[in-house]
Amino acid sequence: MAVDGPHDDYAADYMGRGADVGESRATSEQLDVEAEERDRFACFDDLRARDTDGQRDHLSGAERTADGGWRWKGLELGPEANRIADEAIMARRQAEGRDLEGNYAETGITPVMRRIEAELEHGSLVPDTEKFALKSPDRFKEKLAKLIADEPDQSPAELCHGIHDGIRYTFLLDAEDYSRGAMAACDLLAESGYELMVLKNTWGSAEYRGVNTRWLDKVSGELFEVQFHTTQSWSAKQQTHEAYEKVNDLTTPAIERERLRDFQCEVASAIQAPPGWQGLENYRREGW
Repeated sequence: MAVDGPHDDYAADYMGRGADVGESRATSEQLDVEAEERDRFACFDDLRARDTDGQRDHLSGAERTADGGWRWKGLELGPEANRIADEAIMARRQAEGRDLEGNYAETGITPVMRRIEAELEHGSLVPDTEKFALKSPDRFKEKLAKLIADEPDQSPAELCHGIHDGIRYTFLLDAEDYSRGAMAACDLLAESGYELMVLKNTWGSAEYRGVNTRWLDKVSGELFEVQFHTTQSWSAKQQTHEAYEKVNDLTTPAIERERLRDFQCEVASAIQAPPGWQGLENYRREGW
């Protein structure tokens, strides 16, 4: 399914402005300070500043049509698909743990994630986790509209359920603590009652490096995503997201796709793999 893309999650959904690889290279130069030599939260602040600008630009122009549908960036949902999307968005909001005013109680995935973070010896959730835990409604509907176009034989409800990054989190770990920190977080997630559905270890990939996991919240029945990054791999993900988007755009000419893939590989090749990364073995629950 199209939802498998490693960039289709967390802050990648709030990419900054700029349409070509030249601008991505400029961004890379601006963040040229070696990640391990900086305080990881300072590095993340740089990325968030760009992401916030991109989010503001992205969410302009979406509209509800007269018949109750939705339209944005040349994509559309009919009235029924839009209603299903609205229900799915609300279900994820409730599962994530916040009320309509944005307040949290003791229950919900985000409060549990904060308790897991407090128990970890190594690693922490990225700053502004609560702000970015939920995919924005228009980005959710954008993804659904693309899935409907790609998989017209599946119902909108089925496709909605498969959007695993409607709720998403990222743990940031120092390279030397990465493997044991990620393993400890996964153990705590399982102990908290969540079921691991998929673990994708792409540290051996030429284009994208990190670990993406998908979990099932048995209480709500909703899927959510947890990523594990070093500061360096997280920075690289931001730098290459615009290239990734164009590579996966069918209107991008083949020669341009090849150039963008080369750029992704160039950025990824500079990332130092953390010790013991091979111990995080790929997993997919039967039927997934």
